[in-house]
Amino acid sequence: MNHVPFVSIIVPVYNVEAYVGECIESILSQTYDRIQIILVDDGSTDGSCEICDSYGRRDSRIRVVHKQNGGLSDARNVGLAVAEGDFVSFIDSDDRVSPVFIETLCVAAGQSNCGLVAVPGGRPFRDGDMVELEDDVVLDGRLRVLSDVEYLRLMFYQKIVTGAQWRLYARAVLGDSPFPKGLYYEDLASTYRFVRSAGKVALVDCFGLYAYRLRPDGIIRQKYTPLKASSAITVSRQLYGDICSWYPDLEEAAASRCFSANRMVFAQIPSSEIRDRRRIWEELVRYRKVVACDPSARKRDRLASVISFFGLNGFSLFCAVCRKMGLLR
Repeated sequence: MNHVPFVSIIVPVYNVEAYVGECIESILSQTYDRIQIILVDDGSTDGSCEICDSYGRRDSRIRVVHKQNGGLSDARNVGLAVAEGDFVSFIDSDDRVSPVFIETLCVAAGQSNCGLVAVPGGRPFRDGDMVELEDDVVLDGRLRVLSDVEYLRLMFYQKIVTGAQWRLYARAVLGDSPFPKGLYYEDLASTYRFVRSAGKVALVDCFGLYAYRLRPDGIIRQKYTPLKASSAITVSRQLYGDICSWYPDLEEAAASRCFSANRMVFAQIPSSEIRDRRRIWEELVRYRKVVACDPSARKRDRLASVISFFGLNGFSLFCAVCRKMGLLR
C-alpha cells in the first residue's frame, strides 16, 4: 500500500447498555488513528442509544446511525453503506479489542498485500473477568499468507473462527449488503464468500488482539425458535452448494461444517417440535457419511455422525447429553 489506509469500524448495537461503553472505549484507545467509528443503533430499547449519542458528541471520529430493529445483518449492512474507509472491520458491541488491533491488521495487510487479514480467534471472558490483551505485536514469525482454499479448509474444520468480527477487509472484498437479513448464522453464510473474493488471506497468529464476551443469552443458549432450523438449513445448503461448485476439493470440509451447524441446532429443538426435528435430521443424514469417513473432521462431529446411523432416538440422546455438559460447539 502506498498510503496509510483509512479504516471504518462498524459496531452494531442492540440492548447492550451494560457493555457498549467498554467496547467503544477500547476502540477509541487504538494506536491507529485513521479510523471512522460507526455505531449502528439497531432500535435499542434500553439506554444503548443514549450512550452511543453521548460518545458521538465527544469524538468527531464517531458517527451514530439510528434505525429500526432489523437484526445483526441489517445493522452491519447499514453501517457498511455509510462506511468511508479503504478497509472495514466489524466489532461486536459487547466485546473489546487490544489497542493495537487495527494497527496490527493494517500493517499485516501492507506487508502481505492482502485484502483480507484475520486472527485465528480471541480470548473469551465473562462478566467480571479480567482479560489481558496484547499491547504490542511483532509480526515476524506470526504472519502467514494462505490461499483461499487453505484458509477455508481451516475455517470449515473450525480450526479458526468463522465470525465476521475477527478480520480487516478491503472495502471491495465485501461488496454491497453482503449479510443476509432475517437469518441466524449470518457469518457462516457470508464469510466464505469474502474469502473467495479476497483470493488469499493474511493470518496473524495471535489470540490476544480480540476479547469476546461469553453471555448466557448468546445464540446457542437462546430459547429455540423455528427460525433457527430454517436458517441452518438455508445457510448450510447454500454454503455446501457453493463450495462444491467453486472448490470441489473442499467438499468434505464443507460437509463437516454443515453437519456441525445442523447438529447444534438439532440439540436445541424441544422434543415437541417434531417437524423441525425431522427437517434438521434429514440435513444431518445428508452429510453424515462424508463426515464419518473424514479423518480431518472434528472428533465430536465424527462421533455424532457415527451415532446418527443408530437412528433418531439414539442421536437425540447423544445431543441431550452434549447439551447438558455444555458441549454443543
